[in-house]
Amino acid sequence: MSGKFTVKNFSVVVPVHNEEEIILQSAAQIYDICRRKQLDFEIIFVENGSIDDTLSIIDKFTSKHQECRVISLDIANYGNALKQGFLKAVNDIVISFDIDYFSEDFLEEALLLDKSYSAITASKRLNKSSDGRRLIRRIATQTFVSILKLLFQTNLSDTHGMKAVRNTFIRKEVNNVVSTQDLFDTELLIRIEKSGERILEIPAVINEIRPSVSVIYKRIPRTIKSLIKLRIQLSKESLNTKNL
Repeated sequence: MSGKFTVKNFSVVVPVHNEEEIILQSAAQIYDICRRKQLDFEIIFVENGSIDDTLSIIDKFTSKHQECRVISLDIANYGNALKQGFLKAVNDIVISFDIDYFSEDFLEEALLLDKSYSAITASKRLNKSSDGRRLIRRIATQTFVSILKLLFQTNLSDTHGMKAVRNTFIRKEVNNVVSTQDLFDTELLIRIEKSGERILEIPAVINEIRPSVSVIYKRIPRTIKSLIKLRIQLSKESLNTKNL
């Protein structure tokens, strides 16, 4: 199986926060789909600010699987957890999974990625996508994407969810990324796109394992504020570049 892939190895980064109810089963499933690829791999679970037994459970799991390790951060911050995992990843391509949203089909597509693309994302907004989330979350995604296109003129139809980025381009851009929380991965993709690199989007299939643990009405104003700050930051960088 490994002979057909375009990469020799891969890393998977999984942020986790207060996931004691599902983490053991989901971690085992992620490990199994990775092992079936017959490539060298690592899985980095980034525990951040959990107050339940998430850390102890995932510590025990990783102690039995040499390909897995845990990073533990004191503060709950999804974007920073993702960033720290990306920084620690050592393999050719780095894949972002959530503990409640992962896919063997997407992993296969990432490992088959044409060399002309720097990244691949699973978009919930493509015609062939299947989005089984609640209506309010689908509306929120549509609103987010509309704002994103207005502010950044991006060709991307979705920046949240599963994605894979070649480590070379993570190294080029990650230290320029100023966003954490909800926008780390969005900003990383925008910066890669604006550098002239190609990003492939494929349809996403979403069936929620459980209701979202984030409170959407709290995320909306925070995300809009962060998008505006990012737009200002990128404008300043563009102006500084023109003045050189």
